[in-house]
Amino acid sequence: MKNLSGHIYFDDSFNWKSLEKVFPLIFDEIAEKGKQTQEEIQHDQVRLELNMREIREGKKPLGYNSENSRLKLIFPIDKKEMIIIRNYPSEDIAEITEKIAKILKSKKIKFKTDLDKTVLSEIIKKRK
Repeated sequence: MKNLSGHIYFDDSFNWKSLEKVFPLIFDEIAEKGKQTQEEIQHDQVRLELNMREIREGKKPLGYNSENSRLKLIFPIDKKEMIIIRNYPSEDIAEITEKIAKILKSKKIKFKTDLDKTVLSEIIKKRK
């Protein structure tokens, strides 16, 4: 089944600092690894470091929203949620969401997952 977005909802007691050890692994799942120029690799390194600075301070990460990336990692305002999203429905969204869930489980971080809970997902469902 093709999905547009994967959602990870953290518990109310969740603290962003708890992502410190796992975020680089999550970032690697999202960041484009193939066909990158040296400049794009450097940009990703900077993006990762900026995210890690926020996490170390107990703040919500900035996410990953590269212009050329097939995937985006978004942290909605006022929610303890992580969204993995693509510009078009794809079969690998559920797989990537599950990979990230396994990374989080390995550090005993409590969360729930779901698929296609964005406004755009709802619009696409209504069109079918």
